[in-house]
Amino acid sequence: MDRKTAEKNLSLPLSALKGVGPRRSALLEKLGLRTVEDMLYLFPRRYEDRRSVKKITELVPGAPAVVYATVCGVDVRPLPGRGRRLITCRLSDGSGFLDAVWFNRRGLENTLAKDTPVALYGTPSLRSSVFEMTEPEFEVVKDKGEKSPFAGIVPVYPSTEGLPQKWFRGIARALVEQHHNQAEEELPSCLIEKNTLMPISRAIYEMHMPESPESWKEARRRFAYGELFTLQLTLAASRKERAESSAVLLKRGALFEAMTASLPFSLTASQRRVIDEIFADGASGRPISRLIQGDVGSGKTLVAIAFAAGLCDSGAQCAVLAPTEVLAEQLHAQTAKYLAPLGVGCALIKSQLPARERRAVLSGAADGSLSVVTGTQALLSDEIKFKNLGAVIIDEQQRFGVRQRARLLKSGAKPHLIMMSATPIPRTMALTLYGDLDISVIEDKPAGRAPVETRIIGRDQLAKLLRFIAAEILSGGRVYWICPRVEEDDGSDLPAAVKRFEWLEKKLPPVKMSLIHGQMESSDKEAAIAGFRSGLSQLLVGTTVLEVGVDVPEATVIVIESPERYGLSQLHQLRGRVGRGTRRGLCVLLSLLPEDNERLRIFASTNDGFEIAKADLELRGAGEITGTAQHGLARFRVADLQKDYLLAETARDDAREFLEKEGLEALPCAMREKIAAMRAEELS
Repeated sequence: MDRKTAEKNLSLPLSALKGVGPRRSALLEKLGLRTVEDMLYLFPRRYEDRRSVKKITELVPGAPAVVYATVCGVDVRPLPGRGRRLITCRLSDGSGFLDAVWFNRRGLENTLAKDTPVALYGTPSLRSSVFEMTEPEFEVVKDKGEKSPFAGIVPVYPSTEGLPQKWFRGIARALVEQHHNQAEEELPSCLIEKNTLMPISRAIYEMHMPESPESWKEARRRFAYGELFTLQLTLAASRKERAESSAVLLKRGALFEAMTASLPFSLTASQRRVIDEIFADGASGRPISRLIQGDVGSGKTLVAIAFAAGLCDSGAQCAVLAPTEVLAEQLHAQTAKYLAPLGVGCALIKSQLPARERRAVLSGAADGSLSVVTGTQALLSDEIKFKNLGAVIIDEQQRFGVRQRARLLKSGAKPHLIMMSATPIPRTMALTLYGDLDISVIEDKPAGRAPVETRIIGRDQLAKLLRFIAAEILSGGRVYWICPRVEEDDGSDLPAAVKRFEWLEKKLPPVKMSLIHGQMESSDKEAAIAGFRSGLSQLLVGTTVLEVGVDVPEATVIVIESPERYGLSQLHQLRGRVGRGTRRGLCVLLSLLPEDNERLRIFASTNDGFEIAKADLELRGAGEITGTAQHGLARFRVADLQKDYLLAETARDDAREFLEKEGLEALPCAMREKIAAMRAEELS
């Protein structure tokens, strides 16, 4: 079949298929399924292992199994309540009897007429010496000699209400059987041969209808490699393009020397090393593309300010992008603290800025009188224009999409790009996700900063905790109290920030308190942070809006309620809000199940963010054939960056070698189109 015919078949709308219709078509569209091709690449979210086919007398209570049997009779009994009924079907396979029970299934007695052959899958129990299955899945067997898709390894698809799994499996199976051979190969044949990968058509078939766990693993490996290779090739192409362009020369001039000399403390060895790496990059005349990773409190911001000072020495401007106004305000305050006394024009732009101040910032950026402009999404506005934008610094970069980052990088000369993250990422994963960047890690923390102690307590110790907090505040400390939600919700026992604030006001009346959460106006959030920073407020109750950016050296204690609701890395970010001054920090995890949570015990045992990130990934699991939900950071359909780290290294090496030797033009058409679409998204 030629490519045009195959493309036509794969682009056929699902709404045109028999048995779909307008209602089901709309439901499929909710899942992002519009064409036959969409269905081919919608892989099951997990599988049921139905290879255990048993005679009724061979069943084991509690062990799921498939049974082929014939209906002996059906009994329908009414239950209390309008329209409620119990349907019991007695079946036999000649070896014994089995009762199948369903509730409120209208018309089932007609489907399961006497002498009807059926296949059932369920978990048996033993009741009065007769096996019973409650709400088993079943299928009428039309041809006993035909291989039934009911048994074996059965796919379970991501579905929605109104699309039963049985129907979904039927439509998917029919389309896969008819069209899997029409899928176009995306990978170069040399890489398929080198890595002994399954052809794409066979891999599609095995992902939907695996013959065995081994064949499924090979199909999965094929698609995981393809996703990783595509990502790495896109990143390598971006890296190559940036390396071939020019940027502002970076130098350590008078501003840089004055800024570093003015510091009231010594930079750590890691900070000095990363600064050296950045300036070595910038001296080449090529654009810097570097990710700076550093644990909470490691001093990434000072490295960024030192870089900005060197950029100003070169006569260029710097844009600093932050995900929240709280963080943007703090970054601006720190930048101005070190650079404004040296005559560097620094400004902050945000959505709620008064019109007069906004005009002043826009004018200063345009005429070059402002050298460092810090902001949130407002920096991405088309109305802000820089006279000579030499660099973009992005803090907490994982909170911005590719398009958002790219908007700041669109100018004549390529700006330098420094991205910072306090969310530790294992090196292999970082190299996979950020293959277009160089990576620097700040391992050390400033001298004199003690590790934050972590304690796990239960709700029964609340009174003791309140006494401790009162004493801590009396001695000059300040306290954060974090809740998982803003308002109470009917039927939920999760603590809410608003209610907890009111409760604490009653329990600790002498303590000055403030409240902060994401639903507040920006001005109210700013006032809450400013009050806490200045000491007008001693206890700040809030949600995870405080996860990053709030730097109050006097804060010594953070209480996190329902810590089970957070990932370990997020807990680590929250813990990093305390112990940033000279006094020790304490993190209190107020848990519903303090004795039974292995995750929390692991978290409390270490302050190493990279170890915590590794533990977080390991505890979440990587997926097997009976449960393939993925937790990857790159929105992969199949690949898992923890499980597939060796495959990721292979794909990265293959991508760089292929780009160097063959070039993008040597790719199959389908892969070229995919890479072009990804690069268009990156640059749009």
